[in-house]
Amino acid sequence: MNEKFDELVRRLVQAHRDELIAVILHGSAVVTGESARPSDYRVLVVCAALPVEALRQAQPVARWWVGQGFQLPVYFTLAEFNGSLDVFPIEFGQMKRAYRVLHGRDLLRDVEVSAASLRWQLEHELRGKLLRLRGLYLPARESAESLVKLMTDSVITFVHYFRPMLEMLGEEAPLDRRAVIARVGARLNFDTAPVERVLRLRNEPVTLLEPEAEDLFADYLNCLARVVTAIDRIG
Repeated sequence: MNEKFDELVRRLVQAHRDELIAVILHGSAVVTGESARPSDYRVLVVCAALPVEALRQAQPVARWWVGQGFQLPVYFTLAEFNGSLDVFPIEFGQMKRAYRVLHGRDLLRDVEVSAASLRWQLEHELRGKLLRLRGLYLPARESAESLVKLMTDSVITFVHYFRPMLEMLGEEAPLDRRAVIARVGARLNFDTAPVERVLRLRNEPVTLLEPEAEDLFADYLNCLARVVTAIDRIG
């Protein structure tokens, strides 16, 4: 995999030259290593400026990179990077947990995530996703199958935000998703088993009857609502 990273840097340097400030690889794959899939990696590219012409020059690089199975790089100007630390505290906090500088400056080294910004983004993201889940319930309840799909499609997103919630509470979040769910329940002092059951259904599908699916959705929604309420009360 390292030769692909080296080739990416070579192409980015050729495209952006002196405007290229940093190329940072991040994501869980940085920790898991060679067993990881290309899609598990993320790339952050920071330039001094990003006029349209610079993006045009980067298009062949992006096309090649996606063709190798990776996700599109995310571009920031340096000013945007520095000005976004309080807007995307979850994302930058996760980047800092597992990253590698492929080229240029280590911009993440001195990043400090504000607890107030983290709490605000967590509540904003989870409230929005909870409202969307409620809205999607109306068409999904036409069948048990579609209702189960709604739950299993949504659960990874919610668990994704459980991790920074634990960090906000002073814990290092486990890597295992079920362990994350259990720790949130323990810290908030209520049962998060419905979320864990939905996660299990995602990984080990079974057929539910309509009443079973309806009951599980009710418990799942109630549990998520309690998590959001708890975030609102923190700090």
